[in-house]
Amino acid sequence: MSIGFIGPGKVGVSLARYFKNKNIVISGFYGRNPESLKEAASLTDSKVFLDLEDLIDESNIIIITTPDDIISEISNQISKYNLTGKSVCHTSGSIPSDVLSSAENSGASIYSIHPMFAFSNKFTDLEQLNNVYFSVEGRNISRGSDVIKLMDSLGNKYFTRGSDSSAKYHLASVVVSNLALSLFNIGTGYLTDLGLSEDEAFEALYPLITGNINNIKEKGYRLSLTGPVARGDVSPVEKHLSVLKDSDIEIYKNLSMNLLKLKAEREFGENKDSLEKLVQSSKKYSELLKLLGGIE
Repeated sequence: MSIGFIGPGKVGVSLARYFKNKNIVISGFYGRNPESLKEAASLTDSKVFLDLEDLIDESNIIIITTPDDIISEISNQISKYNLTGKSVCHTSGSIPSDVLSSAENSGASIYSIHPMFAFSNKFTDLEQLNNVYFSVEGRNISRGSDVIKLMDSLGNKYFTRGSDSSAKYHLASVVVSNLALSLFNIGTGYLTDLGLSEDEAFEALYPLITGNINNIKEKGYRLSLTGPVARGDVSPVEKHLSVLKDSDIEIYKNLSMNLLKLKAEREFGENKDSLEKLVQSSKKYSELLKLLGGIE
């Protein structure tokens, strides 16, 4: 098995380095920037391809790691060649594999192979990548397909998904990655209001962040619940609402409502009437529901 990459950026180079570390042959890179191509080839002990057809000829799997908005264009370019027996993939989590339909028309099997990881540069710690989940989407997924052989040879956990899943799948990643970053920024902002620098504020909150992540991994969401909403403690929530910036109030209420639902599920099971039972069981939770804008 030999893999060629189109796009010598941080995702392509990081994945190629990781694959090579797993003893997978990297044929090389094709792209627009000569300096980036040379660097990518050097980091992966592979070739610079100046001719797209040469990369296709020397690769069983062709992985497109370009920006999302030109994946279709790249597919059209490679579809000019015979792709029979080749697997053509992209690494976008938000776009289904059928964006590569022109490559499929030229004989290729097409897939989306998405690593659930935020790549910030080309020098990603390879040890980190050992724990990364991959998702695979495509019409011809089977134990004998090259992409599944690739996944199995990596040793990473992976799952397959349907072609209509891309929006919801990508949303999951964005919520826990990009939107969580925004929440951290909002939280540290309230400490910088008290005179701490942004670095000091994040350092102070970091043990809370990592402790919560570790608890969730060990015990799950419901058993990791702490804080005033989980306790039914109305007074702190009232005080929070009194000092929240206007732009943060709805975020606070919506997220707190979700915590209240998790508390209800912990106490009464994951049933559609668990929140109603929680509210009926205690006046304090009824007051919290009203405070957060729920119906009671």
